[in-house]
Amino acid sequence: MYITIGEVSKLKADVKELFSAEIHFHDACGGMFFSLDEKNPALQEYLTDYFSGKNLKVNFSDDGLQISAMR
Repeated sequence: MYITIGEVSKLKADVKELFSAEIHFHDACGGMFFSLDEKNPALQEYLTDYFSGKNLKVNFSDDGLQISAMR
């Protein structure tokens, strides 16, 4: 895992407060990823900046609802 559960909890709270949106965390054998309930370009920019600050590269699915972060 590239970020801790504590960091995930804070990220979820920040996203809810700043964007009135939910971000869901998924940790599977293939790695961790996140999902959103709806596409939001401002939130995508925020998440890109957030993960870049942790030296992680962010990839969004074509529909903008799934996010993977990797080194």
